[in-house]
Amino acid sequence: MTRRLLRASLLIWTVIVTACAPAPPDLVLTGGRIFTATDAQPWVEALAIRGDRIIAVGNTAEITALAGPTTQRRALEGRIVVPGFNDAHVIDPGGDADAVRAVLARGLAMGVTSVQWFAGERTVAEVARVLREAASPARVRVFRMPRPGPAGMTIDSRPHLPPQPTLRIDIRGFGFRLGSDDRDRIRQAVGWAFGTEDLLAVEATDEDGLRAYEAALTSTGVAEVWRRKRPRIDWPRQPLDSVLGLLRDYGISVVQGTRGDAVLQSRVLPVGAMAVGTGSGIQPFEELAWLMSPERGATAWTGIEALTAMTRGGALVELQGRDKGFLAPGALADVAVLSDDPLAMTPARAGHMRSLLTLVGGEVVHDVP
Repeated sequence: MTRRLLRASLLIWTVIVTACAPAPPDLVLTGGRIFTATDAQPWVEALAIRGDRIIAVGNTAEITALAGPTTQRRALEGRIVVPGFNDAHVIDPGGDADAVRAVLARGLAMGVTSVQWFAGERTVAEVARVLREAASPARVRVFRMPRPGPAGMTIDSRPHLPPQPTLRIDIRGFGFRLGSDDRDRIRQAVGWAFGTEDLLAVEATDEDGLRAYEAALTSTGVAEVWRRKRPRIDWPRQPLDSVLGLLRDYGISVVQGTRGDAVLQSRVLPVGAMAVGTGSGIQPFEELAWLMSPERGATAWTGIEALTAMTRGGALVELQGRDKGFLAPGALADVAVLSDDPLAMTPARAGHMRSLLTLVGGEVVHDVP
């Protein structure tokens, strides 16, 4: 081989190797205590983000070595980082786009990157319009709430089209607040859910309503299908011990309420997933304090249980557990860097905690200098 041909071959090989080398991350966060919400590696020191996804987690040295000349670097200085909080049950507060934007902005300032939004008194079309006008960077799952209307019509019984009007608004799900006087509506709701791709969330206001929900599920379709659909019990007002078989066999998810007459459920229930919904306010640190309160004795959750429910659990109950709610390669880069340690939460400290840096899909949406 001539010297000229050898140089050309080496040049071509260099070009091929360079082209095949992975691009450096856009952002690295290093030197922290990062809760990944995964079993394999629950705590790491650093993570790397490219585009809207996490590409690596590990120790500071490993992640720093991935950085390139264009990579942004943020030193965490030992702060705790969590997957973006997911508030799994928020009732539409009404108001125009500015008011809704302000609600979601307060959530982002607390590290809440996903919200499951129930239409309340408005039609889902009205809620969708206001959310689009608000143009918040938060991820919002909207549940329509079918209810009786004039001339025997049911308002919002049909799926909203298009189901994803923007990349971060998803209108697939419907919720009901039903009790002992609503047996026919419960049966109707369960039938709709079995025949569609919409998530079903039922807030049973009394024991008879819970029993009617159980009867409707067990008489409609088969358990294997329901386990894939993962229907929900939201804000239970009574202990769920009487329906443990239903929870296990039908893959029921539970969204724990933290206000009013909600009853704190055990985290060892055999459920498809456990999440937390505030109803209003979007105050994750107050919810953590409520869940972990020593005053609750044996029913109190540990800090890890509460954090898991408010992150990965929230994603699982909206069937998004493969994409978000955890921090590992391939997950969406929804991240919150917290001002204080949530595992040492007390009611007195809850009001002072916030997110110092919130990312949604790798985009900085809240930053405290």
